[in-house]
Amino acid sequence: MQIGFDLGGTKMLAAVIDADGEIVARNKNQTEGTDNDTVYENIVETIDGALKKADISRKDIEVIGIAVPGPIDAENGVVLHTPNVALHNFPLAPRLSADIGCRVFLENDVNAGLWGEFIAGAGQGFRDVIGIFPGTGIGGGIVLDGRLYRGKGGRAGEIGHITVQSDGRRCGCGNHGCLETVASKTAIARDLALLAMNGQSPVLAEAGATDISLIKSGLIKKALDAGDPGVAEVVEQAARFLGIGMAAMVNIFDPELILLGGGLVEKLGARFAQPAETEMRVRAMPHLVEGVTVTEARLGTDAVIVGAADLARQR
Repeated sequence: MQIGFDLGGTKMLAAVIDADGEIVARNKNQTEGTDNDTVYENIVETIDGALKKADISRKDIEVIGIAVPGPIDAENGVVLHTPNVALHNFPLAPRLSADIGCRVFLENDVNAGLWGEFIAGAGQGFRDVIGIFPGTGIGGGIVLDGRLYRGKGGRAGEIGHITVQSDGRRCGCGNHGCLETVASKTAIARDLALLAMNGQSPVLAEAGATDISLIKSGLIKKALDAGDPGVAEVVEQAARFLGIGMAAMVNIFDPELILLGGGLVEKLGARFAQPAETEMRVRAMPHLVEGVTVTEARLGTDAVIVGAADLARQR
């Protein structure tokens, strides 16, 4: 048996996975704690809860794969920093390995999600895949010739930080005009909040969505469903910028598949993915883009736990 673990900013999920890659049991908790030790205790509690639901014990677990949303030292199993979780320079893998009694490996959460889709979801049957996941930022992952590409330092795939506007908005990374400043859910929410403030979106105004923290993917979908033209324009503009980033990936990597995932894509579907694909096909080199498939992720949150467990098993 294996454990796949998704360490999120608001929730953490542990799943027991059998030798066939099937999920036997899940256990979800709120991500709580303001320091390394309390977050760690929360992680252990979540894993033990999954074991109890599967009616097995710690000695039945062969390996644990933990997907982390932030920079890690994968070789030494250290969480360097997580933007929304109180873990800093914490040796999570060796400590958990000692407590649980099995090998533990860390993986970037986007890499884990892409790998899960590659082995069990929308990426099956392809060898060269680019994964792009618009959310708070824009996560990216790369599979080349059937193998996850990590780069020399294990941090490859920062697709959200491709420059698409040389004089654009300042990004959280310190650069200007990164893809995620114009195509992430945060970028869309920022522009939609202005519409709500100016009374140009009835649905958003009714929801009091002048604060970008209130603008979730579900509310964006509700406004689109209501036929709000201002919201449709903002979403399409963001999608076109995403298509520019997709075209760059096509020109550099010559992939078979570009896989789009994340909550924004799940909620908006073709209304976000289709304009992005159209822009990609206009901007990428014709002899490279003609054979590229664009599809949406299928596994949802299961992709991360399945991918994390399988990558840990391989290692």
